[in-house]
Amino acid sequence: MALRLNRRSLAAGVAALLFMARDAQTKPEQLFDIVTGDGDVVRNFRIGPGLSPSGLPGVIMSGPAKADLTLYEFFDYGCPYCRTATQELDVLLQPGAGVRLGLVQNPILSQRSIDVARVVLAAARSHGDAAAYRLHVGYFDAPGRTSAEKALAVAASQGLDAAALKREADGAAISGILEAQVARARALSLPHTPSFVLGDFAFAGWPGADVTESFFAAMRRCGGLRCPSP
Repeated sequence: MALRLNRRSLAAGVAALLFMARDAQTKPEQLFDIVTGDGDVVRNFRIGPGLSPSGLPGVIMSGPAKADLTLYEFFDYGCPYCRTATQELDVLLQPGAGVRLGLVQNPILSQRSIDVARVVLAAARSHGDAAAYRLHVGYFDAPGRTSAEKALAVAASQGLDAAALKREADGAAISGILEAQVARARALSLPHTPSFVLGDFAFAGWPGADVTESFFAAMRRCGGLRCPSP
């Protein structure tokens, strides 16, 4: 039998509404001319005041606490580009990189994505961010379709109590966290996954490890995703 998690707060059409409304949002003005190695333009803009994800409840943090930069990723567990980003970021953001990663749920593709997000948030609430991050990476590494059953199986393989996670995932506290994170993605005009916030700037899509690493260097040198040409 398929796992049915509590849908009181999100499921009654919220994911469908986000999917239909995401392209209707006004796109902020492009700020820097950035192109990936494949020639794709990277949409980027300055975020509005008070919209930093830093104060959001339930953001799963990974990396050194004293890092000078924090990269926030808005993602969906059903998104193949998010899988690629997760695998490359896990390599890129080693302890020596001096960058923290904040995971923000934005499950816009299906109810299944919402169900998985609830399980991972439950792991963070019950076992802490380190355990939730391992589950996050392990989930994307594991084969199979997007489902809460898959998330719970990965959690069990990592020594977590799947039955307890299922109960936690079904609670109102997880609903509140998830609602707040999805709402922030909409407020930031980040309707696609993955999308990222770095300092006062947002960029949409995964530009690859090399471009992302160049963003870190530019932020440290001149406080932007790109430094002015000399």
